[in-house]
Amino acid sequence: MMEMKTIQKKRPSATSAEGPEGENGHDKPETLKPGSKIRPNVTEEDVRKLLERLYGIIVLEMCELDSYDDKNFLLQADRTVKNPILKTVSANGYVLKIANTLDSQDEGFFEGQREVMEQLHGRGIHCPRPAQNIYGRYHSVESLGDSRHVVRLLEFLPGKVFHGVPHPDRLFYQAGLFIAKIDAVLKQINHEGIMRRQSIWMLDNFLQLKDFLYVIKDEQHKDIIEQVLEAFEKRIIASKDQFERGVIYGDFNEHNIIVNRKEENSKEYDIAGIIDFGDVCHSLYVFELAIAMTYMMLESADLDTGGLVLAGYGMLRLIPQHEKEVLRVAIAARLCQSLVLGLYTSTVDESNQYILSSQTRGWSLLEALWAEKDKDILERWDRVSEQYLTRSTK
Repeated sequence: MMEMKTIQKKRPSATSAEGPEGENGHDKPETLKPGSKIRPNVTEEDVRKLLERLYGIIVLEMCELDSYDDKNFLLQADRTVKNPILKTVSANGYVLKIANTLDSQDEGFFEGQREVMEQLHGRGIHCPRPAQNIYGRYHSVESLGDSRHVVRLLEFLPGKVFHGVPHPDRLFYQAGLFIAKIDAVLKQINHEGIMRRQSIWMLDNFLQLKDFLYVIKDEQHKDIIEQVLEAFEKRIIASKDQFERGVIYGDFNEHNIIVNRKEENSKEYDIAGIIDFGDVCHSLYVFELAIAMTYMMLESADLDTGGLVLAGYGMLRLIPQHEKEVLRVAIAARLCQSLVLGLYTSTVDESNQYILSSQTRGWSLLEALWAEKDKDILERWDRVSEQYLTRSTK
């Protein structure tokens, strides 16, 4: 069986409950409701048939990748068989992505993801490239069982994921700089499918988490989440208009960042690319930074790591003071989303233990962060940032 080199990580997605129609009269997908099952139900044989019919691919090797609510398969095509559909066959292999039933209701969003990938490629940022199917399109909607799903084929991006490789301070600094570069490119995006995107994973919709709190049995944990919800509503939602908005990547986590060795036999790594664009949306830049800091601190299990991400991000975008002042609340909100929705997803898919992989670290980080005062944690992060930049420029 082929080596699983990267993990495509995807979380439960749903639109907000704002009515039946989105901007410009487009119907919105229905809202994720507790207890609903949205993950595709497909067999390996189904996947092989899809690949042959849509892309002319005879599978040589294949394995399923970990994911939340989509189905993703890493595969190698048999290059000895003439392909009547693909002009060239990727030597690195492919990832077949079968979207969940909710996301599949909005085909325009997948077109928006393709535009994002093209823009990043054009600016030298490595990410997967979509392949055209037999219809000359970059996705199709397929009936699988009793539901319909968007199906796409992406060229596999070689490398290792950020999770699990050695993490010197330099790599966390690089992470902050890299997500700031992505945001700079995404300023050019104005795709309707991206602009109208709504998801339960957008921090804009954090207050919807109240509908899922029944999965939290620990009263101390529930109390923290309720405090975060209240602080988020008062300090961020009530004054959202004062924060700068733009198209953001939205899910800069340790499984979506691709790294390569600095040199062939080196033990050090550099960030090389990014995968999985299922959370791209029009949102607040402070949320992008908060999400990046959240996952980098989870990876290191150290609050100080936030300062290294700040140092890198601040090299390309000046972070206004009023954004810094709500970072602790926004980061705590992302941790709450990850923990609550991870537990929720496990209740509707007990076989998927992957979604619970960060629960212990997540609760520990949330408790430590929420015990801090805004002023103290900001001073701590600023101190770490200044020390790193001073040390690195000597």
